[in-house]
Order: sequence, then C-alpha cells, then structure tokens
Amino acid sequence: MSDSRRSSGSARRAAGVRRASAQRSGQSSRPRAAQSPKGSSRTGKRAASAGGAARGTRAQSTGKRAASTRSAAARRQKKNFLNYPRAGAKNPWRWIPSLRMIAGALALMVLAGLGFAVWLYNDTDVPAPSDFALAQSSRVYYADGETEMGRFSEINRTEIPADEIPENIKQAVVASEDSTFYENRGISPRGIVRALINNLSGGARQGGSTITQQYVERYHTGTNTSYLGKMREMVMALKIDQELSKEEILARYLNTIYFGRGAYGVQEAAQAYFNKDAKDLSDAEAALLVAVIPAPSAYDPANDQDKAVSLWDRVITRQVNLEQMTPAEGDALEFPETAKPSSENELGGTKGYLLVEVRKELLEQGFTEEEIDTGGFTIISTIDKEMQKHSVDAVKDLPDDRPKNNRVGTMTLDPATGAIRAMYGGPDYVKQAQNDATQSRMQAGSIFKTFTLIAALQDGYPLDSLWQGNSPQTFDGGWEVNNFANASYGTVTLERATASSINTAYAQLNLEIGPQRTRDVAVELGLPEDTPGLTEDAANVLGSASPTVGEMAEVYATLAAGGVHRERYIVESVTRPDGSSRYEHEKEEKRAMDQDVATNATVALQGPPTVGSARKLEGIMGGRPVAGKTGTSEKMRSAWFVGFTPQLVTAVAMFQPGEDGSEQSLTPFGGEQYITGSTWPTSVWGQIMSRSLEGQEFIDFAPAVPLDNEIRSRSQPSPQPQPAQAPPPEEEEPSEEPTEEPTEEEPTEEEPTEEEPTEEPEPTDEPEPEPTEEPEPEPTEEQPSDPPGNGDKPGRGGGGRGKPTEKPTAEEQAAGIG
Repeated sequence: MSDSRRSSGSARRAAGVRRASAQRSGQSSRPRAAQSPKGSSRTGKRAASAGGAARGTRAQSTGKRAASTRSAAARRQKKNFLNYPRAGAKNPWRWIPSLRMIAGALALMVLAGLGFAVWLYNDTDVPAPSDFALAQSSRVYYADGETEMGRFSEINRTEIPADEIPENIKQAVVASEDSTFYENRGISPRGIVRALINNLSGGARQGGSTITQQYVERYHTGTNTSYLGKMREMVMALKIDQELSKEEILARYLNTIYFGRGAYGVQEAAQAYFNKDAKDLSDAEAALLVAVIPAPSAYDPANDQDKAVSLWDRVITRQVNLEQMTPAEGDALEFPETAKPSSENELGGTKGYLLVEVRKELLEQGFTEEEIDTGGFTIISTIDKEMQKHSVDAVKDLPDDRPKNNRVGTMTLDPATGAIRAMYGGPDYVKQAQNDATQSRMQAGSIFKTFTLIAALQDGYPLDSLWQGNSPQTFDGGWEVNNFANASYGTVTLERATASSINTAYAQLNLEIGPQRTRDVAVELGLPEDTPGLTEDAANVLGSASPTVGEMAEVYATLAAGGVHRERYIVESVTRPDGSSRYEHEKEEKRAMDQDVATNATVALQGPPTVGSARKLEGIMGGRPVAGKTGTSEKMRSAWFVGFTPQLVTAVAMFQPGEDGSEQSLTPFGGEQYITGSTWPTSVWGQIMSRSLEGQEFIDFAPAVPLDNEIRSRSQPSPQPQPAQAPPPEEEEPSEEPTEEPTEEEPTEEEPTEEEPTEEPEPTDEPEPEPTEEPEPEPTEEQPSDPPGNGDKPGRGGGGRGKPTEKPTAEEQAAGIG
C-alpha cells in the first residue's frame, strides 16, 4: 500500500474519532443542575448511578399506571353508550333500560315503520279488476228485445250505472257498513284499532274494513285474511280513494257485493227478493237488502224472519241517527214482503230447449263457453213469444190419454229469413235433455214425396202428366208397392197423385226420373247429405230417410220462399255491456230451384190440405191458403205434417220410443184407431198456425205456370201395373200394430168416402177395371173419413214396400230416433 493511501486512511480515522468525541461531549453538555454530582471516588459514582436508576424506575411505573387508567376509562365509556347495563346502579336496577335507551328504541321503530310504509306504498300497485268482479250474466231475450227468456251465468250479476242506483240504498249501506265513508280517506284508524284488539283477544280475525276496503277486496284482490294481505288492501284503499270519486266507489261496491239467493249486485238482488229493478226499490226494501249483506244466507227472511227483522230495524235506526230520515219516517216504514226464493233450474221447462239452442249457435259463431257465461251480453233471439206459447199450448192440449212416452217436436220458421219463430223440443229440458225438434230423428214417410215431385217438375213432367194409381203394383226386381188400404185410383195426374198421396203412382215416377234425382233435390233444398237412410234406392220416395223436425222445416221453407234456401237460425244479435255490437246475424241465401218450379210444386201441395189427407185444416185455418204434406212411416212409428203459408212454415212430428230407446208403433189415443200424419200431427199444426197467423193478411199462393221444359208425352214404366180393387168392408180388421209383411188386401177402419175415381180426365192405354158390387171409391192417402183420414198405409214405410225385396229392410223400418 502506498504512503499516500495510508496517510488518507489515518486521516479519516482521526476525523471519525474526533466526531465521536464531539458527540459525547455534546451529550454531556447539560446544565449543571441536571448533571450527576461530581466525585472522584468510586462510591460517589455508584451512589449517583443508583439514584438515577431509582428515579427512572418510578417514572416508568407511574406512566404505565396512567396509561392503563386511561385505557380502562375509554373502554367503559364505549361500552355504556346507551348506559346499559346502567352504570352506578345496583342489581336488578342496573338491568332496567334507561329512558334514553327506550326513547332511542322507539325512535328507531318509528323510522323503520315509516320506511316500510313508504316502501309498501311504492311497491303496491292497484291491480286490474278481477275476472270475478267483471263477470256478468248474459241475458237472452225474445224477439221483442224486452221480454227475458233466460240467462247464461257463471255469476248471477248485472251491473247498472251509478246514476241508476237509487239514493235510498246508497244511504242505507253507508249507515250500516261505514258511517264515515264520505269523510275517511279509504281506511278507518279507529276500525283498525278495534279489529286489532279483537284479533289479539282471540276473536274472529277482522280487518277494520271500510266500504272502500271491501270494494278493493271484492273488485280487485279477492278475500284475504293475512296481515300482510290486509296491509296491502289498506294501501290500495288509500290509492283508490285518491283515484276514484266516492260515488264511483260506492256504485262499484253495490254492483259487486253478494246479497244471497245467487244474486251478485243490487240489480240482481232487487229481482231475487222483490221481482223489480233496483231503481224501483222502496226505502224499506233498500234497508232489507243492506241488512242481509253481512251473512246473506243466514239473514234471508226466508231462512230467519226474526233475525232479518232485527237487522232491518238496526239499519233504519242508523239511518235515523245519521239524519238520512226523520224518526217519524223511520217509524212509518213496515218490514217488506219478499218473493219466495226461486229453486227453478234456469233450463227447466220448455224454454230450456230454446236457451240450449241459442248457446249452441253462439258456440258455432265463435263464442267461448266462458265468454257466454261471464260476458254480460244482451242476446236477442228470433223466438216470437206468442208463437212459442201457441206451440207449447198445442202440445199441452193433446188428449189426456196420450201415452207418457208419446213425444212431439215442432218448429216454426219465417221462410223470408230462416228465423226460428217457435220450437217445441219437449216438456222439460231438465228431465229430458234431448230436443225432439233438433235432435230426435224419425222416418219421414210420405213427406219425402215432395222431393220427387220437384225433381219431376225440373225434369219436364207437368202437373197434369198421367200416372197409374192402381194397387198393388210390382216393378222390376220384384218391388211390390201398395196404396193405403190397397185402394186403386186408376190413371191419375201428378197433381192428383200428390193430393191423395198415391204410393204406386209416385213409385212409378221415382223410377222414371231416377231415385238419385229425389235424393239430390232433398240435398239441394237443405237436407244434410249424411241424413240417416238418405239413399239412392227406389224406396227413398216413400220416406226411408230419418231427418229431424228442424231439417224438414228448413227444406220446406226453401219451397215456401220460392226456391231460395236460407239456413235456420235462432240468434238475431249480441250486444256487449257497453252497448257495442258483438254479433249480428247476416242473412245468407242461395237459389236452390227455379221459382216457377217452386210455384207449381206449391200448387200440387195445396191438395192434401184441401181434398186430401189433411183436409181437416180447411176448417181449422178458416179458409186460409195452406200447402203441405202428411207422412206416416213404417209400422206407424212416426207421423208427420209439414206445411206452410206464404208467411210461416211449421213442421210437426210425433213418435214413441220404448224404455230402452227402441222404436215403437204409435199407441192410439184420443179416439183415433191409428196415429197417422193426418190425425194429431195435423191438428197440432193447425192450432199452432191458426193462432200464430191470427190477425195477419190472407195471402193466396201464385197459380200454376207453364214450364219451358214440360214434356207432354212420356213412356209407360215397365212392368205394366197390375190393377187391383179396394178391399171389401167385410175383410178382417187391422190389428192395433200392423204387420210388416204386405198383404194382398189391407183392411180399413171405415169404408172409403164415396167419390168417383175418375174425377179428372184420365186418358190411358189401359182399360179401367170393372166396378165391383159397390161403387169404387176414390180413397185418399189416409184412411178416409169421418173422422178424416188416417195417414199413409201402415206397415209400408209411407204406404209401400221399401225395396224390391220380400221384406222391408231394417233401414226402412228404423225410426231413426237421434
């Protein structure tokens, strides 16, 4: 190492020694009083050292004690911020909260309650009205739009505007249910406290409800007994009280509340208890309705007269106390007499069939069941109240010995529109739900000849075309056809064959034009293609098909309307509660046949009611022009008359099912030996139509017109018909239930009336049969008369064999009860 480096290191060390010496010197340079006493001896130094240590120890101990005291005080001060347990108090007082602590707790509770209330108010919305609150009965009216027929209801309620609710019931409900209604804000603090005390004491849970709260419960939320639910109900009451006027709240409440007897709302209650509208209630009646609100079933006068009187008096007293009436006025009121509770099913009786038919049509038009039951619709039907009464009375007026299982269906239509004006479906829908006018099916018998008549006119055969009317006749395939009583008529015109319902002549005609044509015309006029028994067989002319009364009324209405088909209907219009239109019938029509053809067919059908099987109508209808046709089916299992005037069409059918639903021959009653279309069905038709048309103008049918396609000559059907004679009177009388097998001679109840068989010119290639010992009568379709005829030949599906077989088929014999 060089000398210079060593010299430098020695210098740094020397400087360091000096700085350290200087620092020590500085530390010891204190005032003298603070310095240790001087001494040179070791004893003195030790004494000084000991004294300093002692002073340091004492000072350190004192500092620690002071710090510890300050820390404990701080801890005690932090722990007793609420002074609990109370400082300085002895047990047990130190554990009792101080006033400061109680006040603080109450303040916190109030703040928390206010915060919860603000949250609940903001979080609670007034919901839309419940489905229950909006549900109303849909009312069905007769065609006059004023007379109620019935109603569809899930809830029996009809809302009325606030201005139609009388003041007397508003005052009574306020006096009884909420005397502070017009002053409170939707809730009653006093009522809430009273309910709380009651609930805490173990009584039935109450909600301290005002009218507004009750309205909220019924109109928006439904019954709610939980405390939270009641709190929300009160909040909604506060909000609604700000949104709606008191009058509107009261009106909604009275339109919603249950009054007993199945009645919701004051309008239905007024009807149920007093058979009047709410606007017509007296003060005493209004008070009684209000009195039953708390427990309608228990307080109904019909169930507890004494309780009802007591509560009624309470309402009156409260009204007097609120000065709604004077004491003298209150004393003058008498307890009102109420109507008996109605236990009748809404569908009971004959009107049930009408209501069900209305509902069925509404469903077909796109309505839902729920909509019908709760929509509050005003439904105007097409049913004429007076015509309906005439239809019901006509069936009720049948003789008392009529069998219990004898059933009748009727329907009356307006051919100009297709509107159903009256319908008899049975005596009581509740006891017999099947509608005999629209559901029950019966073999048609000779009323089906009308379709063959129309087809013949369309194919060019005029009314004066000639046909062989002798009986029996056998056609290709062995089909043997007989006339009623096996009577022969010789050669007859088409018009005469229609008037006398000659089976053999019509069998020839059907074979000539083709049975398919008869079927096609029936369908064109409105008969459903799937009608049971509607075939293309030759026997279809004798009525082997089984339609309903309503279907035959509709197809004959097409003829009455000059060939224009209109579907029958029963609902005219549907209006919503607000007065807007929900549905209105739109007329749909189509031409089913030429008008001239319809005119000539109508001319031919005037024969049966004038000179044929239904000629008794001449007297019943007072000479009013009538067209129509009788019909009697296989073994007299059904009997018909379908006829019309220019204004109305009515179809009537009678049948008799067995206990197991099987088809039975009609049991004679009312002095008739046989029940055929010309007997009671014609009588019922005449009573309905003569009374329904009373006072209306006599309108003549149009006369026959020449058709452009008429054929004046025709080929004779093959085989040649076999002439036959009327049976002699000494032959065996028919049994009460005719056999299915045709006999060569069918006896009659009486001898035919004495009329010449050749009243009209009958040119023919065949010679007429020689007369018998007695003059050959001109029999009609039915058993002639005095009394008038008995319909078509029993046992032959309208008078003849159904098919070219040895026996009628089961299909022909079927009555088709549907």
